[in-house]
Amino acid sequence: MGIALSVVGFAEVFSQIGIGPALIQKKELDQQHIAGAFFSSLLLGIAFTVFFALLAPAIGNAYNSQLLSDVIQVVSLSFTLSAVAIVPRALMMRAMDFKSFFICGIISIVGGNLITGLLLAWAGYDIWAYVFALLAQNALLTLSFWLLRPVKIPMKWEWKYTRELIRYGGGSTLFNAFNFLATRIDVLMVPVPTGKSGPARLNDAGVYERSSYLMGLPITILGKLSDNVLFSGMSMLQNDERRLRKTWLTAVYFIGLLVIPGSIFIIFFAKEVVGIYLGSRYISAVPVVQILFAGVILRAFTKVCDSLLRAKDVLYKGSLVKLLFCFIMAVGIYISLPYGLHWVALSVAGATLVQFLLIVGMSLKLLDINWLQFASALRTALLLALPIALISLPIRVGIDTFAIQALPGIAIAILINGGALLACTWWYPAIFGKGENNHLKPLLERFEKNGIIQKILRKMK
Repeated sequence: MGIALSVVGFAEVFSQIGIGPALIQKKELDQQHIAGAFFSSLLLGIAFTVFFALLAPAIGNAYNSQLLSDVIQVVSLSFTLSAVAIVPRALMMRAMDFKSFFICGIISIVGGNLITGLLLAWAGYDIWAYVFALLAQNALLTLSFWLLRPVKIPMKWEWKYTRELIRYGGGSTLFNAFNFLATRIDVLMVPVPTGKSGPARLNDAGVYERSSYLMGLPITILGKLSDNVLFSGMSMLQNDERRLRKTWLTAVYFIGLLVIPGSIFIIFFAKEVVGIYLGSRYISAVPVVQILFAGVILRAFTKVCDSLLRAKDVLYKGSLVKLLFCFIMAVGIYISLPYGLHWVALSVAGATLVQFLLIVGMSLKLLDINWLQFASALRTALLLALPIALISLPIRVGIDTFAIQALPGIAIAILINGGALLACTWWYPAIFGKGENNHLKPLLERFEKNGIIQKILRKMK
């Protein structure tokens, strides 16, 4: 399933030629743009469904798996389902109607994953439970978009309006394609037949895919935030340099606040996280997860930069960086694969560092700010990460010494670290910044009637 999702997910980037992002980014939108977006995306979606249904046997042969071929043929229906949703989804994002978008997401997840997927898995459908859960989720998501954001599609379709969308969409497609490939190329390369026997190779591939999946959870969430909120907002501000600069630095501040302390925590307690989330059979994934989560910090800020590059239409230059990232990662994985999964993870982390330096540097140049200002936006996150590291080390030793089980162990770690963060907020609220640089203050002011919040706000003055 990991291979099927990687192949189809990569192709899906091309299947819409960036029409959705083009609808969001374009300043002035005509009804003809909407008509062109709908009909062109629908035709492309159908074409890609047919193409991959025919290509599936060849992909299955490459991995010596008839089951993979069957799975891809069914999963390819998602191209058409996604194509039908392009226009209402893009217009919902353009209007920044995140409440409706959230409702659509909840409907699709509950109906697709929690009901369809779990019931079929319980009934013994094995991998097909995953396949039909995916299709049900896409179908419910598409239906929800049209119900909550109905769009009147003009039947007259003029090519010149579509061409305007494709110019931006072409760059967006390249950018997203290289971006997606870079995040999945490791999952695609690890299962490729090597000197190892089939079962051992597939076991390694399964361990790595689950490790990559666990690492990808925060990145997926941040990616959705980046695609839906930051990209839409920055597109509206693309010609207002001062507000755009402030918005970007504020995003860096909050994402750093979430990701840096959180990743440090997971690096220390990866054993418990893997045991609880993936199960004891994946305990060999612990060192891989620890290495990959070091890269989560870098990828998180890359997502913020991606939104800026897309909003400012600097997609072709950004695509070159993504292509270089793919190349470095592929070479690193190829060289390190014979030496074990932790070396693969290290090569991925190294390539991620190169991408981070290049893409952040490009963003800083666009905004006319320097690395010192970028580091200043991360000051609070770094200061909070330090006590988490100092506290987590003795907790880690204690859990190992007394052989505490995963669930109580992680509960102890969360309680102690959470208490330490609350203590920092209470005793030294200036850690979150002073004056305009304290981005936590506007959030706390929403709850200023609370007595404790009032005391913290007074300390921030």
